[in-house]
Amino acid sequence: MRRNWLAWAWLGLPILYFCLLFAVPLIDLLRMGFSKPLPQRITGGDFSLDNFVEIFTNPLYRDTLWVTIRIGATVALATLLLGYPLALFLARTQSRAKGFLLFLTLSPIFISVVVRAYGWIVLLSNKGLVNSALMQLGLITRPVRLIFNETGIVIATTHVLLPFMVLAIMGSLQSLDIALEDAAASLGARRWQVLRDVVIPLSLPGVAAGVMLVFILGVSSFVTPILLGGQVVLTMPVLALQQFTTAFNWAFGSAITLFLLAAVLGITIAYDRLLQGRLARGAA
Repeated sequence: MRRNWLAWAWLGLPILYFCLLFAVPLIDLLRMGFSKPLPQRITGGDFSLDNFVEIFTNPLYRDTLWVTIRIGATVALATLLLGYPLALFLARTQSRAKGFLLFLTLSPIFISVVVRAYGWIVLLSNKGLVNSALMQLGLITRPVRLIFNETGIVIATTHVLLPFMVLAIMGSLQSLDIALEDAAASLGARRWQVLRDVVIPLSLPGVAAGVMLVFILGVSSFVTPILLGGQVVLTMPVLALQQFTTAFNWAFGSAITLFLLAAVLGITIAYDRLLQGRLARGAA
């Protein structure tokens, strides 16, 4: 009896943690999002759909949502193209430097997001290292604008989120049986054929997880878009932050947050069902 009580107590701790740090704030966010904005109250008044009517009828918010999703999708694609070869190398290499290379890959996670963003501003500015090197090589005659636009945001966010893609794909690759690759090679398959027909299909679960994780983190980031976008490129998190910290309209800021949450959740469900359908057709 005592053991059962202790087991339920240990089970209750994560449930309590979840309720305090996630469920309660989410409920409060829902309450504020569906309240009427009042000048004298930052948390809003009675129940109202005015916030969501404004979001759906104002082209600014629809365009901002599209920009946010486009940036997240571009970052997911960029991290996939860069991360898959790196993950494959780290999963297969027997080099003594593997640990050091893995540390370098994960190093962006250990650095403050503000420091990373300002570092990219220095590198990508008109007189920064990238433009100076391109001009010295004769590839351009004048600086290319790489910050205060979507390009700078995508570059900096890709650098930040690349480790998540690499870890997701590495986990999938390390679970593969090397004997399958050896068997394909013994049957006459070339290295690129083994990669195409064996490695990549079997690592798709890790790829799918990495793409979804990076996409969600990309659309929800706000420090990098603020600093690299320079208030020129607006994303949904930036708009929500402005409502919370500048306009002090927490009701409308909560509605923007809920709108983004619903959009990302819908995309995630559609992506999962599409992926499951393709995997089922492939298995058949």
